[in-house]
Amino acid sequence: MCGIFGMCCNNFLHSVAGTIYTGLMALQHRGQRSCGISTTQCDGKIVAFKDKGLVSRVLNLKVLSSFSGNVGIGHVGDNTLKSAHQNYLQPFHHESQNIEFSIVMDGAVTNYKELREDLETLGIIFSGNTHVELISALIELLYKIYNKDILLTLIKTVEALKGAFSVLLMTSGGELFAFRDPVGYTPLCHGVLETPGKSIRLVASESSALDVLGCQDIFDVKPGEVVEIHPNKKVRKHRAVPQKNGGICHFEFVNNARPDSVIEGLPVANIRYKLGRNLAKLDIINFDNAIVVPIPDSGRSAAMGYSWESGILYQEGLMKNRYRWKINCEIKEKLNPIKAVIEGKDIVLIDDSILSGNTLKEIILMLRTAGANSVHVRISCPPIINKCETNGSLKSRDLLIASKTKIDHYDNFNEEMRTYIGADTLVYQSIECFIDAVGLDENNMCLSCIAEYCLVKEEERLNHLEIDLIVK
Repeated sequence: MCGIFGMCCNNFLHSVAGTIYTGLMALQHRGQRSCGISTTQCDGKIVAFKDKGLVSRVLNLKVLSSFSGNVGIGHVGDNTLKSAHQNYLQPFHHESQNIEFSIVMDGAVTNYKELREDLETLGIIFSGNTHVELISALIELLYKIYNKDILLTLIKTVEALKGAFSVLLMTSGGELFAFRDPVGYTPLCHGVLETPGKSIRLVASESSALDVLGCQDIFDVKPGEVVEIHPNKKVRKHRAVPQKNGGICHFEFVNNARPDSVIEGLPVANIRYKLGRNLAKLDIINFDNAIVVPIPDSGRSAAMGYSWESGILYQEGLMKNRYRWKINCEIKEKLNPIKAVIEGKDIVLIDDSILSGNTLKEIILMLRTAGANSVHVRISCPPIINKCETNGSLKSRDLLIASKTKIDHYDNFNEEMRTYIGADTLVYQSIECFIDAVGLDENNMCLSCIAEYCLVKEEERLNHLEIDLIVK
């Protein structure tokens, strides 16, 4: 998961760096490992800076003051590669005799291997293995093929790519382009901000990044669409390819997006609240001293909905440390139970999902140590039982405890999960209640990682059978 932000101002003397900083701060939840910024003055010169770390540390006042330019893009990412090489960070700067541009993306290209092999066959050399570099190399090739028509080049790029991607591209001449995959897995929106003497066009992964800047009219970049933005021209939208069935990743509503964002026209906070209400309808808690406690932050809205529907008192029982700077730190550095709230209570603990289960296991132990009578875990998302090639957090089945448990203990899944995390009881959201809460049908939302139509147990059996046949 990443956050991308771009802007374009019709006042050529205006510097966009400070506004990009604000936009990236609003998207910090989408990536805390690295960030960067690129700007241009529409004079053929692109200036860029990127590094590992949070926005406030990397883009400090000294860095921002060195930037000028009325067009720019920015990126926050969760790149887990150990390499410190700048090519693994974004924005990615591409410069050749034919074209110069800076590019940022959120998502993953699923036909990366095939495209890279094709490009290498044509003599193209790569400096790394990032998907954004692949897209840049493809753009370079198509730009030459289509007579340096940048719009047609990007349309053909969208046609060639498969996977989940939202991309912003800024040319050295000050043009800004935004495009999104034909299914619309990852979110992307744009808007206009009118101020005295300036008209500013903005693009961002989430509407919350535009809200904080005062944008009034915000629109989604449609799946398979290329949006063309110029400092002193009207915004133009071009259909690259027809929209395909599938739709937005459901995890945006569960965990990825800020609750104050609107995704596909749907307020995220309202969806999470209804997820909590629907979860309570599936549940029975018969304790006089029970309280509903969220795991902050993404569990909070669901916990409020659960509390309202069940009539059980909502209380903040876990204090989050908002001033930690390290990304990888012990859970005790992130959360601390409030003993005065927890002691002697039966805790209905609300979280958005279970991935590895390790963090949840530690939190449950912390609550017991703080004096909780019992801990009853309620999860607002159905079990994550399948891996996802486009979501970095879900790429490996080995890191998904629900997937492994489903395969090994299909008929006793819930009890095995409860035992593993150390809870007294465990209840997951049903897929039917999840779809009802979101308000999108199955053709407009990707549910692949939670859907049992894949029959994980059978799929794994067939995979082993295939391996055995190859060995023999």
